Amino acid sequence: MMKAWYLGPLLGAAALAASAYWWDVEKERWTPPPPRKPDLPKVEPMPSVVPIRARQAIEHPLFWTSRRPVVVDEKKSSLVSELMQSRLTAVFESGPERVAILLRADGSTLKITGETKPWRMESFDGRRAFFISSDDQRVERPLEAGSVAAARPGAPVGDRLRRSPANQ
Repeated sequence: MMKAWYLGPLLGAAALAASAYWWDVEKERWTPPPPRKPDLPKVEPMPSVVPIRARQAIEHPLFWTSRRPVVVDEKKSSLVSELMQSRLTAVFESGPERVAILLRADGSTLKITGETKPWRMESFDGRRAFFISSDDQRVERPLEAGSVAAARPGAPVGDRLRRSPANQ
């Protein structure tokens, strides 16, 4: 009598033999699929190269003084442009002393008094501040209204500042 556990290896060997026979018979029938060409975008030809003219180099040699860059005083123009881009947010006065608070474009504050350098505050008429530089350049900046906090009647000033939208 044959035992039941002999049947598993016999079925496995039969399946292995059948698959080997099928592979041997069918391997000649397989052909690879036809190649597919990828869809490439249409390529525009490059523009022609501009010919180099040696005449320009002969007419303007490299080390002539006329080919040197023009010296520009960037410090003065950058200081004026920085002050022109700033917003005058407040002016504090106490006796003869005045302090102007400006808000730069990057968000930092700039404080200018009557003695600061290179800019000092020349005058303030209530709406406009006039600044003068050490080399007598004059700039006028209008006083700009900031965000006004919603004031509650009877509330202390410190409470208004804490509740302002700018501080939240």
